[in-house]
Amino acid sequence: MSAAEPTNTNTEVPKPEGPKSVIEKIGAALPIGLTALATVFAGMSTGALQQAMYWKSQAAQDQSKATNQWTLAGFKRDRALVMQTTAAQLRATCAYTPANFPAPALDYKGGDAEAEKKARELFEAQTRAHGWLTETRGEKAGPPPAHLPEITDPQIKALRDAIEKREPEAELLRLAARVKHESINTTLDDAERANERVDKEWEPIIRAAAGLVRAQTAIKPNDPEHAKKAAAATAAQAAGFDLEERRYRAESRLNQGIGFLYEIRTKTSSAESDKHRRKSQTLFTAMLVAQIGSVVSSLALARKHKSALWLFAATAGLVALGFGGYVLMDF
Repeated sequence: MSAAEPTNTNTEVPKPEGPKSVIEKIGAALPIGLTALATVFAGMSTGALQQAMYWKSQAAQDQSKATNQWTLAGFKRDRALVMQTTAAQLRATCAYTPANFPAPALDYKGGDAEAEKKARELFEAQTRAHGWLTETRGEKAGPPPAHLPEITDPQIKALRDAIEKREPEAELLRLAARVKHESINTTLDDAERANERVDKEWEPIIRAAAGLVRAQTAIKPNDPEHAKKAAAATAAQAAGFDLEERRYRAESRLNQGIGFLYEIRTKTSSAESDKHRRKSQTLFTAMLVAQIGSVVSSLALARKHKSALWLFAATAGLVALGFGGYVLMDF
């Protein structure tokens, strides 16, 4: 620089920026934090919605099982009426001759332990079948009373009573929300096991009773006492149909009880689905609020730094609102 050139003494030196305050630091990080929070809420909302869909599908499966049980109960009740009608017709045909079955006898060959075991099992089944066939038609006639295990959970009892009284759906779901899944699952498992146990206990006896009836109906055509034995055979058939009628009635009550339990679990699953659906809606609303906060804070930062991007973002937001309103219009 030559000595003749004048020196510029008015050059302004930029002042260094001072340290940012805590509020300014938080403001700069706020859009990122709100965006991350909105993402978390969106994921939680989707998860809750998936849970709602799962429980709704579970309710549909339980409703199908309840319908199956009630259909089976109705079929067995119909069969019971058919057996009752047939037994009445047979008794009228044989002039109400009483059925007579000889007492079962234990028959097995000595020295064979396996044969002795099977013979004793058959003898026990025939003895019980003989009792079921020959008892009078009173409260203790035929198969013994069969009941499902008593329900001990008061919430399940209250819901069952409400279902039997045909309470409104809203009231049923309110009561179902109080039922614990573990409790209704345990109650259903106990009922299914009890029903299976009754089937296993009654099966050999019913089979033995059918054998006793067949033995009484085996009559030779040229038998001199054919007419008398025919009447006795018809009476034995009537007793067999009576036994079947009482058996089907007892089993239909078991299926009906299990159907009520499946209906209770249907309502419980529906209430659980509604709970997760409401949770999903709440989380979705929280996500929208966080997204709005993120957008507003981003625009505020852009406006503060006099960036032209805030105008572009605002325009994009208005366009998005316009499209959203157009989609939501009821054409």
